[in-house]
Amino acid sequence: MSEPERVSHFITPYLSQLSGLMTYYAADLTICEALLKLFRDYAERYLAMLDRDQCISLFTSSASLLKHYSEQHCKNRVIHNRSEALEGEFEEEQSYQDILCAIQLLIHLGTKDFTDLCNSSKGVETGQITDLIFFGLQQILPLMTQGLLQYPTLCQMYFSLVGFMVETYPEKLCALPFELFSSLLDSLLFGMSHSDSLVSKSSLQGLASLAKEHLKTHALASHLATKGDIIENCSQRLIQEVIFKPIIWDRLEPSGMALLPLAAIDVQKFIGLVSIISQQLGSDDKQQRMHQAFERLIKPQVLAKVAAEGREGRMVRIQFKNNFDAFVRDIHSFLIVK
Repeated sequence: MSEPERVSHFITPYLSQLSGLMTYYAADLTICEALLKLFRDYAERYLAMLDRDQCISLFTSSASLLKHYSEQHCKNRVIHNRSEALEGEFEEEQSYQDILCAIQLLIHLGTKDFTDLCNSSKGVETGQITDLIFFGLQQILPLMTQGLLQYPTLCQMYFSLVGFMVETYPEKLCALPFELFSSLLDSLLFGMSHSDSLVSKSSLQGLASLAKEHLKTHALASHLATKGDIIENCSQRLIQEVIFKPIIWDRLEPSGMALLPLAAIDVQKFIGLVSIISQQLGSDDKQQRMHQAFERLIKPQVLAKVAAEGREGRMVRIQFKNNFDAFVRDIHSFLIVK
């Protein structure tokens, strides 16, 4: 038996007992953080070599651990504003290490190797694994305010988790309760204009995945019944906070791929939104040039095929990508350059 095999063979029988410690020491954040770190490090280092029974033990123990942790530390957690001082910022981010550990544990449990290993007739169903990831994500979502997303490491890990889940399981995120979905969407809208290009790209890809899912299945119908301007708000913020700004150049392609399905959901409403935005430019010349630029970009016959699969859908995306590149350069020629 190799050294790694001995470690997993030794630890597996004690995982349920270790997760059970969270029940007794849930109020002690130091112990909670230590337990989360233990499970995170174990999942990171040994996940790929675990057999079916060891996977099941890690899966069930992690679910119990996260459940007791979230009940004590996620529901009523108070998030403080980030300090302006660099030293104070580092100390403050350290105080949220438990949240970071929980996010990292969820990322490791959601890896492809774990899913492939357990997705067999004799193993754990993939649905059970994703249910655990979504359970953990739902506990963390209310905490992920703009204040907490100001911390670089937390921000990067959170969007790594959300990016993976939105791209892989958009239908599950669309089915979240409205308040949780609203928190998720707010974080994506915050992230798309983030200075870190990896964070912004994950956010834009997440936004695109949600919009494409709605195009295919009307997955957001219940949320739109609660708040009817969700799509228009996303489109407006994408245009004004990203596409019209100098930051667009390091996130050009994902911005275009997010705008495409958002515009395709309701072309007439999107055209109306463009009219409202153009009126804010002031001069008649700029308004006319913006209308002309959007007319060249937004073609109803093309947007009608956005949800298509295979070659047809791929050709639509390629065409829109090229048109979007030209559109951004045209818009910036009179919006940015004086």
